[in-house]
Amino acid sequence: SSASVLARRQGFSQAEQELYQLPVVVWDGGEPLLSSTSTLTLRVCPCQRGARMPVCRAQAFLSSAGLSTGALIAILLCVLILL
Repeated sequence: SSASVLARRQGFSQAEQELYQLPVVVWDGGEPLLSSTSTLTLRVCPCQRGARMPVCRAQAFLSSAGLSTGALIAILLCVLILL
């Protein structure tokens, strides 16, 4: 088994744009050749200087996961009810 990574981009700049769509292609090189393509959405956030770990605002993190604030509250309420 072997793997390789091909990057066609130097980096991601928040000054250029906040969201990037990064295509990810995986193939096996077998016979017949099998492959799959997916798209990874990247959100570039400003670093918090002086913080131990650079993190994005909470809303940016939730929206990148596809959850709105209302959906998150509903999920938390369901968990609390089940407990």
